[in-house]
Amino acid sequence: MLQHHRVTATTTRAVTGPPTLTADDSQSVAGQPRSERSSGRRRSTPVAAVILPLQLFLAAGWFRAGVEKVIDPAWWRGDTLLGFLDEQRTHMLPFFVWFSDSAVAPIPAVVAFVVAELQLAIAICLLTNRFVRPALWAAIVLNVSFTLAGAVNPSAFYLVMQVTILLALSRPVGLTIALRRAALWCIVGATMLPFVRTVHPAEVIDDPASMLAFVAVLAAVGTLAPHRATLTELTLGKTGRTQYGVNRSLREPQVHTDST
Repeated sequence: MLQHHRVTATTTRAVTGPPTLTADDSQSVAGQPRSERSSGRRRSTPVAAVILPLQLFLAAGWFRAGVEKVIDPAWWRGDTLLGFLDEQRTHMLPFFVWFSDSAVAPIPAVVAFVVAELQLAIAICLLTNRFVRPALWAAIVLNVSFTLAGAVNPSAFYLVMQVTILLALSRPVGLTIALRRAALWCIVGATMLPFVRTVHPAEVIDDPASMLAFVAVLAAVGTLAPHRATLTELTLGKTGRTQYGVNRSLREPQVHTDST
């Protein structure tokens, strides 16, 4: 009877689960050119399938909003902006009323110019996939400002999509850093709670503070999402994970003995 050992690499995801990052993998990532590791230019197919439609939708939305202002002569004079602020005054959060009166109302034409040009710039960046992260942060600032002014729809929904893309493009970080970032998002959301006016299902969608707090919670959850397996193990233990070899590295071979 002859015995020989056949070594097979465990390459099937159904058995091993997702591949783990080894020291060699870390060096290969670190050795990539910065341009290839930034702004999501080298996205995996599943991630791109989610991000690309959102990015194009946002680009179209910001382009439409910018063009609408550019072709409106009243917008360039600041009349449309002042009318918007007067209309939304009763819906603004208290501290934004002071900001509107002291920082926006005295120079409406300048603010109108900045808003229109910024919206067009955001659209171009998202459409051409250049400077995506700065464009998304600029869009978030605009949408937060609109929401604080009481214009929740569609700003709150834009915020969810923009935060989602930012999180998808962010570089991997350790669990400790992710927990700190999630805590900061929660703190931001907590600052909105004193300004919540209603939690009625029919009205909460139009409440600025409620929607901003909700978006902050979603951002915190999204920040921790890459570490959900680790958090599950910390809270529930490893029951049921090692049974199927999920914690085993792809590079670890399994030895099978065949007898002939």
